[in-house]
Amino acid sequence: MTKKTLFILLVMIIFLFSFCKKEVKTIPDYLKKGTAEYDMNMGYTHLNHGTLNIAMEQFKKALKKKPGMMNASMGLGIVYLRQMKFEDSLKEFTNIVKRYPLNADAFNFLGVIHTELGNYELAKENYLIAANSNKYSTPENAFLNLALLELKLKRPDNALRYIEKGLIKNPEFVSLYNVKGSIFEQKGFYKEAVYNYERALQLSRANDISIKINIARGYIKMGKRSSALNLLEKMLGEAPSAEVREVIRSMIKQVENK
Repeated sequence: MTKKTLFILLVMIIFLFSFCKKEVKTIPDYLKKGTAEYDMNMGYTHLNHGTLNIAMEQFKKALKKKPGMMNASMGLGIVYLRQMKFEDSLKEFTNIVKRYPLNADAFNFLGVIHTELGNYELAKENYLIAANSNKYSTPENAFLNLALLELKLKRPDNALRYIEKGLIKNPEFVSLYNVKGSIFEQKGFYKEAVYNYERALQLSRANDISIKINIARGYIKMGKRSSALNLLEKMLGEAPSAEVREVIRSMIKQVENK
């Protein structure tokens, strides 16, 4: 596996799991210890902090007190997904859509699970249900996952079609621009790639260094040595880890040796 292929696969995995966070509004029962709502809320708190075993215990406590509680079942399914327990997660989300057939979020997660299991036709069907549901508040997530699935199947034109659909739903969705940039980069359209990476960075609330690395790589491929070096050198002081700094140093050497 080449470094480029590995990088793309890692990005895809990050995108898929970036939607495993779920925010639950706080209401009085959520603050009252001993209630199922409180246990569920604590489950999401631990889930969002990455303490998955404790999150699992909290969701199970909530479900013991209120069997069939949808948000607790969703949380438990997400925990299993984060733990790579795909069969357990599949069972949980399958039960959810049986009880709540209009839960588009659950169909999106079913798509993620089937993607991981290699059931690509089932994955696409579930993503399409979610993406085209008028009950889904964030259909752009499903369109993003459809695009990533098409890339996995080496169908970049189909991926672009789903990206455009997602951008109609949410024209400020950072991840769609980032993936769109990567597709143009793979096609050799470096100017278009950089444009979309820059758009992603512009919309990103965080100082996303991974997007900046994509931009720098695009500059290199366009032959813009000075622009690439200026950006890479600045990023050395922003890198969150030694591993990221090593990637940046490697890219600087690549430019300087040209």
